[in-house]
Amino acid sequence: MPQSQPQQPSYRIERINQSLRRELVLLLKNQTKDPRLQGISVTDVLASRDLSSAKIFYTVAESEREKVAPLLTQAAGFFRKRLAKNLDLRHTPALKFIYDSAPNTGARIEELLAKI
Repeated sequence: MPQSQPQQPSYRIERINQSLRRELVLLLKNQTKDPRLQGISVTDVLASRDLSSAKIFYTVAESEREKVAPLLTQAAGFFRKRLAKNLDLRHTPALKFIYDSAPNTGARIEELLAKI
């Protein structure tokens, strides 16, 4: 029995991921009143094939990480409503925010290499 390989996201899903990311960046920049959410960068969006959920990868200063995570979880409904209003999707996915440590790791490696 051949082993199934993970499917590549379809072109439609890729477009939706890009649209979700663009709209979330605009929402964080223009419509979020909480100053603690202003320093967030959305690094990637991965929507499920059926659009029932989407993982939102973000990065923020390491010192703000503990404060921001619960705020994003609380604000997920707000973001979902705004996305439903701004994007022409039949189903707006439930949002799950995931901290993306890769950018911070890369910056730390660069910092260590610069010291050598």
